[in-house]
Amino acid sequence: MKKGYGVVNKIGVGYASVTELEKKYVLDALENQRLSQGKYVAEFEKRFSGMHGQKYGVMCNSGTSALHLALETLKELDGWDENTEVIVPAITFIATSNACLHAGLKVVFADVDPLTYNIDPDEIEKHITKNTKCIIPVHTFGMPCDMNRICAVAKKHGLRIIEDCAEAHFASLGGKPVGSFSDISAFSTYVAHTITTGVGGIVCTNSRDCVEILRSLVAHGRACTCERCIASDGKTVCQKRMQTEMDRRFTFVRLGYSYRVGEIEGALGLAQLERKDEIIDAHHRNAELLTEGLTPYENLLQLPREPEKIRHTYMMYPILIKKESGIKRNDLVHFLEKHQIETRPMLPLLNQPIYRKIFGDLEKDYSVARYIDQHGFYIGCHHGLKEEDISYIVQVIKEYVSR
Repeated sequence: MKKGYGVVNKIGVGYASVTELEKKYVLDALENQRLSQGKYVAEFEKRFSGMHGQKYGVMCNSGTSALHLALETLKELDGWDENTEVIVPAITFIATSNACLHAGLKVVFADVDPLTYNIDPDEIEKHITKNTKCIIPVHTFGMPCDMNRICAVAKKHGLRIIEDCAEAHFASLGGKPVGSFSDISAFSTYVAHTITTGVGGIVCTNSRDCVEILRSLVAHGRACTCERCIASDGKTVCQKRMQTEMDRRFTFVRLGYSYRVGEIEGALGLAQLERKDEIIDAHHRNAELLTEGLTPYENLLQLPREPEKIRHTYMMYPILIKKESGIKRNDLVHFLEKHQIETRPMLPLLNQPIYRKIFGDLEKDYSVARYIDQHGFYIGCHHGLKEEDISYIVQVIKEYVSR
C-alpha cells in the first residue's frame, strides 16, 4: 500500500450483511423443519410486491429466471411466436437479453442515454417493427428509466413492458416506485444486490391472469397455483386441490421450470426488507460522499447524478471517462485494483464473444454504448463501506488524475 494511505482491505463493489435479525428468521425456519417454501416466502412475496406498487409477487431462484418467467407468461397470454421481437438496451447485464433468447424470442437492441446509461426512448422508436411486442427497460445501477416517455411509446404502438429492476430496488420516479409502470417487473435478490436472499429473484404484477401463469411456470407447470397450495404447511388443505381425480398439485398443464426457492431465502429476504431504509440510506450517503469528493474532477470524469423527482438507489457507482480527459480507462482501473479498490466494466453487452458469434459486429452501430464499453466502469458505494473507505477511494482517484 502506498505511503500515507494506511492498510486497507479490498474494497469490493458489493456487500451483503447478515445481522441477528436474519439469523433469527433463518433459525426459525430451520427449527420448524420447513425448507421448501412456506410462510417466509409467502410473506416476502406479499411485502416486496406491495412496496413496489404491485398486488402479487412470485419468488424464484434468480433475477434471470424472473425475466424468463415474465416473458413466458406474456408469450402465453398474447400468443407470441419465434418472430416476436423484444427491444432491450444496448447496455445491460447479459441476463436481460439472454432471457429473451431462452424464451425463443428475437432480441433487438436500442442505444442508451449518454448521461443515465438507460435505454433511450427515441432509440426505441427507431427499432419498432410489425413484429415488436415488448420493451424491457432496465433501471441501470439504480437509476430509474424515463418511464413516462417509455410508457407513451408503448401505448402508441400497443407494446407490453417488462421492467428489469434487478439493480433498482425501491428506486422511484415522481414518487412512483419502479416496477409499477409495467405489465410485469423482475427483480434480482442475488448476493450483493440491495436486498439479498443469497440467491433469488421475484416477479411482480397487478394481473391475476399473469400471477396464475407465473406460479404455474415456477413449479414445473402445475395446475394448482393458489398460495395455500404452494406454501401449504401440511395441516391445511385447499378445497380446490381434490376437485379432480388427481391432486391438482401433481397435475401439470404447461411446460414449466424448477425455479423455486425455499424458506431460508424467504427468511433472509424478510429480514432484509425490515432493514431496507438502513441499507438504502447508506448507499445514498456513500454515493453523495463519492460525488462530493470527485466533483473537482468532473471535467475529466462523468459522475452519476440524481435528477429532480428521481430517487436513485445507487446499487453501484458508475464513472465514465470523458473524451477530452486523455485518461485511459484500463490504466485507471488497473491503478485502482492495485490499490485494493475493485472495479467492474460498465455492463458491456454487444462486444461479448457469444453475442459477436450470434449477432455479428453490432457494436459499431451503437455509438453511445460503444463509447461506454470502452470508457466506463463502476465501483462500490454499498452499505458495507465507511466514510474512511470513501475518502480512500477519492484519494486514490485524485492521485491518478492529478498526474
